[in-house]
Amino acid sequence: MGIDDLLEAWRVNNVVTLELLDMCPESTMELKPGKGKTIRSNFVHIIWVRSELIKEKFPKTGVAKLDWKTATRKEIREALVKTEGQMQDVFRRRFEKPSKFSLMTFFAHVIAHEANHRGQIEIALRLNDAEPAGEMVWYTWWDWAKK
Repeated sequence: MGIDDLLEAWRVNNVVTLELLDMCPESTMELKPGKGKTIRSNFVHIIWVRSELIKEKFPKTGVAKLDWKTATRKEIREALVKTEGQMQDVFRRRFEKPSKFSLMTFFAHVIAHEANHRGQIEIALRLNDAEPAGEMVWYTWWDWAKK
């Protein structure tokens, strides 16, 4: 496995996150999975963590700054797209110059973090009877060959 394989997996991870955003109409953005973050703030948190990791490796890079209470779906989408590319640069840099954690450990941590927040968003939709129509919609996430 090389860096190109890792970057492809990262791209697909972002596609899945964008697909989830598409499943969340504006009317659902304030829903919560019980206590905790709203759907909107979960997406903004994902972007904020990416931005912090980007700033760590590229301090002069402009990063997305969104308000967790007011960010629009359009702003969230644009930030997810922008930070997807910027995170590819972070992964490349870590591949070329290893840090405290190996690239694979770092990558796994970032993916697990984002998957956790996608799960919170899915639970918020389900608990609030706002999940998308169609029983198969959640399973499409796992068909990475079609991403």
